[in-house]
Amino acid sequence: MNWFERHLNWSAVLSWLALYPITFVAGYILGLIVIGVDPYMSDEALEGLAYLVGIVVALAWILPTNGWILKRKSRSLWWLLILFVPIGWIIFLCLENKSGGAAIKNGAFTEIKLGEDGTD
Repeated sequence: MNWFERHLNWSAVLSWLALYPITFVAGYILGLIVIGVDPYMSDEALEGLAYLVGIVVALAWILPTNGWILKRKSRSLWWLLILFVPIGWIIFLCLENKSGGAAIKNGAFTEIKLGEDGTD
């Protein structure tokens, strides 16, 4: 089990933080391409095009990574809709992991089910 599977909420935060530079660069490159093709394009149209590219790149990045996180938490993918609410990412991070407990035995993470370890 790697670090990203043990720290699912941090995986989501890191993917969101990595998203911002990628969308900025994609929008900037598209702006340069559009200015090269049509130098008389208005600033409002160029800004709207950059926002559209940012939304498309964000959805292409956020939905698969957060879908993977929800699958690891044994949650329905319908929880992705909460990300469209303005403060929905806080609720997303508060979702409990329903996939079972992880415990440390001899320095390694192992899955524990009720009644298996004899301490119940």
